[in-house]
Amino acid sequence: MLNVNDPTIKRFIENIHNSIERRNRKKLSASSSYDDYILENRLIKIFCEDKLIEPRRCAELINSRYNENLSGDRVIQILRFLHLSYQSKRAELFDWAAETVDAFVKALETHSQKDFEAFIALRDKKIINRDGDPFKIQIRVACLMLYVKHPEIDKGTDSDIIDKFGNAHMKYFFFDVVDFLRNICINHRRNGRQDKKDSAQERVELLENMLNRSDMMLKDLQDEFDEKIRESHQNEMIEFFSLLNSEKYGCILDAVINVRNGVRKLRKENVQLPPEIGGLLILIERLAHFIKDNKINPILKPGSVQDMRFDEVEACDYEGSPFESTDEIKHVKVLSPGWFYQNKDVQIARPRLKEVSDE
Repeated sequence: MLNVNDPTIKRFIENIHNSIERRNRKKLSASSSYDDYILENRLIKIFCEDKLIEPRRCAELINSRYNENLSGDRVIQILRFLHLSYQSKRAELFDWAAETVDAFVKALETHSQKDFEAFIALRDKKIINRDGDPFKIQIRVACLMLYVKHPEIDKGTDSDIIDKFGNAHMKYFFFDVVDFLRNICINHRRNGRQDKKDSAQERVELLENMLNRSDMMLKDLQDEFDEKIRESHQNEMIEFFSLLNSEKYGCILDAVINVRNGVRKLRKENVQLPPEIGGLLILIERLAHFIKDNKINPILKPGSVQDMRFDEVEACDYEGSPFESTDEIKHVKVLSPGWFYQNKDVQIARPRLKEVSDE
């Protein structure tokens, strides 16, 4: 725990509090819609506490702490959107965040330029997601990890306010935080001398840095806004096709692919089909093309038998005996393939699996 009575740390906490308040006012003036960010950030903070927590348990904690009504499936959907669905990559990111925060706090306590440089080296390390790209939320996770591991730096509402921040606001808030730490280490290197001139120079440098970054922040905010627009369209698509494959409507996506594959198999076996159903078969093919043209694809091969580990089955509806360890492999049959939109990080329907005997 940081010594919040130390004058330097007290000044640091005051500086980041002012930065949060300033960015909060700017954000409120730009938009009042940040419910998605709040939910995502609360979820991230749960994983900051336990990187291996199961989605259903995560949902339970969010519901009890924040009076939400979240399901395990919704947690999985958010994890997929944030590219955090793979447990191993998720653990790597949160390990990096914890290590980075520890290095940050060490530099803050020692005021050492060497420790500051060690922190910077960690901060600049890129963690790569399953798609081979750097995590867009990397800095966001580090900021939230700082408040999870060191709640003593919160001046009452800071943690709640940064829950409203998306990637862009969190990124530039973190720039401010690093600037404050850099100035602390620089001033310490100047033989510990801190007079009014040094303090004024510190404020000037901070303001210059903020001004130089303002154009970059506007561009990042515009990119984030455009991404939100795309996400809104994507959510409408997901909702429509999710309804199509719901039990209420008879799992239409599953039915279309099963009938199409069945017909193709019969034709390969030279089975003559009644001409009376020709129109129906054409309709099935057109429906299949419509689904594919909208970038809706099955996750697994229907009817196949596969070997799967716990982390693969975790995102599916699984029927069978419990896994004794995360390394255990089970033979499962795909009852329903599950569906994804555009890429495998946006799931529309969960695959349904049933354990099959080795015999």
